[in-house]
Parts: sequence; structure tokens; C-alpha cells
Amino acid sequence: METKKPHIIHYVIVTALCLLFRFIPPFAGITPLGMGILGTFIGAIYGWIAIDMLWPSMMALLGIGLSIGMNQMLAASLGSITIFGLLLVMPVIHVCNETHAFDWLINKLLTNKFMQGKPWITVWFILLVAWFMGPHNPIIMCIIFCSFANAICHQVGIGKNEKFPIFMYLGIAYACMMGQILFPFVSTGLTLIMAYNNMFPDFPLDFVGYLGFMIPSGILMVTIYVLLIKFIFRVDASKIANFKQEGGVPKITKDQSLSLGIFVVFIVLNVCGSLPLGVVKHFLEQFGLAGYTLVLLCFMSLPLVKKADGMPFCDIEKSMKIVNWGQVLMVGYIMVIATYMNRPETGITAAMASLIQPFTSLPPLVFVVFMLLFAAILTNLANNMIVVVLVMPFMFNFASLIGMAPTGMICLLFLLAQFALATPAASPVTAVAMTQELADPSEMTKAALKIIPLLFIASIIVGWPLASILFG
Repeated sequence: METKKPHIIHYVIVTALCLLFRFIPPFAGITPLGMGILGTFIGAIYGWIAIDMLWPSMMALLGIGLSIGMNQMLAASLGSITIFGLLLVMPVIHVCNETHAFDWLINKLLTNKFMQGKPWITVWFILLVAWFMGPHNPIIMCIIFCSFANAICHQVGIGKNEKFPIFMYLGIAYACMMGQILFPFVSTGLTLIMAYNNMFPDFPLDFVGYLGFMIPSGILMVTIYVLLIKFIFRVDASKIANFKQEGGVPKITKDQSLSLGIFVVFIVLNVCGSLPLGVVKHFLEQFGLAGYTLVLLCFMSLPLVKKADGMPFCDIEKSMKIVNWGQVLMVGYIMVIATYMNRPETGITAAMASLIQPFTSLPPLVFVVFMLLFAAILTNLANNMIVVVLVMPFMFNFASLIGMAPTGMICLLFLLAQFALATPAASPVTAVAMTQELADPSEMTKAALKIIPLLFIASIIVGWPLASILFG
């Protein structure tokens, strides 16, 4: 069936928002710079839903470049180490797909005695691993686990826009985002803790209590997510349950073994590079994501490293031709937004804070629940780190009024600010999930809007009693 082309009016609207919104007189304390950034943000979201990922991302980058300067835009987007790493990881994944190494691994996973005929155990296991790996570069981990989900769907015959890939992508994004706050000494968890320490240097967070909250909360929320998509949204996983490999799983080939070996090394380097391992961490920090990915690509491209048929093991130029540029430019734009939207000179954060101020007269308990709901909603429109930094002072000040230590309030806030699933602009992790081949972003947005309220209620039911026990 031929895909219907977007009407030209959608292109006109995106262009007007990205290029002309900045000329609207500022309001609510937002500065002219903030108006320019806000216009590209609204235009990008509209374009991603109505058109596709690539063209609106290019227009949004152009518009924000006119507001902040083209050099600054390029440095924060295409010059970002995240974007460079996103491009470099493509050949590593491509080799695993080309040698059918992922297919072999999936056959092993789906036909072993523990997983055979138990699709929901398989889904739960994949999401739990994604959550645990989330602290170690959640964007790259989302790419890896979504690629794995794609391979599963292709292997068992699940088609585009079926419920399974839609909710699987959303689940992977959610798990990775929860994972990024799992540890207070790496990734987003460290960034948010540093922001907290800068705000409240006289009230250090209890790291033991933090881990005591985040570990069980993460496991429970992954489990609840799986139960929701199984029993409430009735996602069909029968094709996975009925999957059987005729004649058993063939023996792994030399090419597949080498591909998986390189893939495992890539994962291990990601993990070790973010853990406090002393001299090992210091050594890996000299390379970073781009550095050790380049090392692996150089190894795979050596003339001595060939496939069993004598062909080069990795054709980097060929693998780069399949890069999803819509995904790359979308993530690039979100990196710019994450950098500039919360700056004082835009007035955007001040305008959002003014929205909160009238509600501070509510009873303390009601206000805290309202702020958690506000954070859960706002994180779908703005970067979750921006939301946390904006809401954190209010949560801190009201913690003592309801008899809870500040760490408890901050843990609840961190947990509730990970629902950035409704739009690609909500998070670079969600942007990656929404550019996968087996689900349209519009379908994922519809699904996210249905499941987010249930996840919010579940988080309150899980998080509030746990925080009260640990920090009351």
C-alpha cells in the first residue's frame, strides 16, 4: 500500500513556527531568544507528527541556528559527542545484523528451556536488562535494545505498527530512562545529584537510601509495565510463544562469533567507562565513546580480519549508507534544546516557574502530589533534566512539611520525571525509540498517552510507601 504524502500545508506550518515565531512579541517573561527557541520546539513536534523525522528536524535546526547562532547550533548538535557516537555505533550493529549474529542469539534466547513458550518472561528479561544497562549511556543502549527488538520481530513475523513493537520500543525507552537515574555516581543520576548539591549544599543526599529506593522501584516498575501491556493493553505475543526453530538452533558460525564478541566488548567498554574503577576508568576516559568505538572499527576494517568467504569483515562505507538521518538530526536538535532551553536568558524556565507559584498555597500533601503530576506531564514537553531542576526546590521545601527527608522527595521526583514517552522531543532516548522501523511515531504517541497515566498511578503506589519507609 502506498504511503500517503503529507499535505504541503504541514510544511508551511512547520516553516512558519521555526522561522517566524521568534518575531511574535514576547509574553509571560519569555525573552525574544526564548521565543525563537520555543517556536522551533513547537514546530519540530508538529512536524514530527504530521510529516516525518528528517525534514522538520532540518528546519528546526535552521530556526534555532538563526536564534542562537549557526556555530553554536552546530557545536551543540552535530558536534555533540552523542551524535558522533550515534553514527559510529551503526557499523557495529550492522555487522551483527549482516552476519545474522543477532538472529542466532535470538533463536538461542527464544528456544531455551526457561524462555520457550514464555514470551512475557522474555519481554520482562529484556526490559530489566535495558534498565540495568541504562546508566551506561542510555541513548546508545536504547539503540542496541531497539535493534534487538527489531530482530525479534523480524524473526517471528511481527509486522509494522502491531502492538508488540510499539509497546516494546516504549518499554525499552522507559527502562533506559529509569536506568539513567539508577546510580547517583554515573550518567544522569550524577548530573542531577550535582544539581541538587549546588542548590542545597548543607543537606547532602543519603546515597544508601537513594539506592535502597531506586533499585526496588526500577524492578517493580519494569514488572508493572509488562503486566500493563499484557493484561490491560492486550498486546499479542503469541508469535513469540509459538516460535520454534526447525532442526534446533544451528551451531554459531565463526563470523557470528566474532560479531558477537566485538559487540560484547563494545558493551563492556561502555559499562567500565562509567564505573568508578580507578585507573581503568581513567584510561578509558581518554578514549570515550567515540574513541573506543573507533578502535573497534579500525580492528574490524583490518585486511587480516575477513569473513569466512574472504570478504572484508566490515564495510564501513556500506554500513554508513543505512544511517537513519532522521533519527540523527532529531537527536541532534534535542541536544541543542537540552542545552539552551533552560538558560536564564531565554526566560522559559522562569515562565514555567510562574505557572507553579499559584499552587504553593495548596495543602502540603496535595501540593507535593500536584508537583509530581506536573513533572510527569511537563517531562513530555521538555527535557527531563530541565523539569527536575525546575521542580526540585519546591519539592525540597515541602518535604519537611509532610514529614519526609529531602532525599525521599528527590527520589520520588526523579522517578516521576522519567515518563518522557509521549513525544520525540521529550528525550533523546524516546527520539531513538520513535525512529525505529516497525512503528510510526504517531502510533507510539497514542500508546504513550494511554499508558503514562497508569504508570503515574503505579509509581505513586510503589514510590510513596517506599519513600515513607526509607525516609519518613
